[in-house]
Amino acid sequence: MAPTELATSQTVVAPVYSKPASAERTVICPDCRGMAPKLIHDFASGDLLCGGCNTAVGDRLIGSHSAWRSAMKHSRQAEEDARILMSLQTASPRSDDTISSFGRGDGDSGGSSPVSLEKGAILSRALRSRTHDRVAAQRHERQERNLMRAFGEISAACTTMDLPPVINSTARDLFKRVEAENLHRGKNIDAIIATCIFLACRQKSLPRTFKEICALTKVPRKDIGRTFKFLKEKLGAEASPMSSDDLMTRFCANLSLLSSAQECAVMLNQMAKQRDTLAGKSPVSIAGACIYMASHLVGQPRDAKVISHVAGVSEVTIKNSYKLLFADRYQLVSDAILGTSPMASLEYLPVP
Repeated sequence: MAPTELATSQTVVAPVYSKPASAERTVICPDCRGMAPKLIHDFASGDLLCGGCNTAVGDRLIGSHSAWRSAMKHSRQAEEDARILMSLQTASPRSDDTISSFGRGDGDSGGSSPVSLEKGAILSRALRSRTHDRVAAQRHERQERNLMRAFGEISAACTTMDLPPVINSTARDLFKRVEAENLHRGKNIDAIIATCIFLACRQKSLPRTFKEICALTKVPRKDIGRTFKFLKEKLGAEASPMSSDDLMTRFCANLSLLSSAQECAVMLNQMAKQRDTLAGKSPVSIAGACIYMASHLVGQPRDAKVISHVAGVSEVTIKNSYKLLFADRYQLVSDAILGTSPMASLEYLPVP
């Protein structure tokens, strides 16, 4: 690079001659070895150049005139504007880059002068918009992740329990509403999924007991019960109450009882409701006690322990309910009930 090519950004200074007394300050070009050569200040690069051979003889120069300060000021401003524009056009910018631009000034000291109000308002609106978009994107990603996980677990649970497809779709719709209304915030996601399945079974008149749902999803019964009350209130979901009639057929099938025993158990259940023999008992306890009595009545006895395992209640609960049925056996067991099987007889009933 010739000295004439630096005319736009360089200033030619007069040669500096040092006195012999201060020899340590004498400038000598290391290339041409000229004593006190013509020096050129290149303010663009901050170098001190030899005018004869264009060799750098010094660096890190700091200008002291106003023209150099003005040029550097505009250069810094241009770099700042370019950086701000780039940060706004970037797809995934760093928030700290834009935030740091608010603290930079336009003066020489790098921060002494504040940003203009108009520019600050534009950057503030851009920052708020980007923050809102980023939060919305994160929320959408989280919702998609929760839905994929919940749908997979709901499908697996319905397949394991041999539930019809309508239960699967209903449980998914319930979870979608929970996710859309952000009702799962602060709740156990596993309890939400289990409750959606439980609530879907209630809505489609295919109820399952708490114990069945607990055994399948590994969620404590207390959590499912508490979440069930919460979602039923927030979603306004209509859920028909579970009755012993809804459980009778499934329990008898799981116990491998014949149709005669099932018919007898259903009729005993209806008679017990009419006479309020088991008033105040849970539907599961009523179903278990009626099946226990009917199985012995028609000669297909099932142990209370086996029935308790299928029904999900304790053996003591079934036997306590059976005591009430046995005490009212002569009014409960009609000729129609005895006619369900040729082997039916009150003599087969065990004494509690």
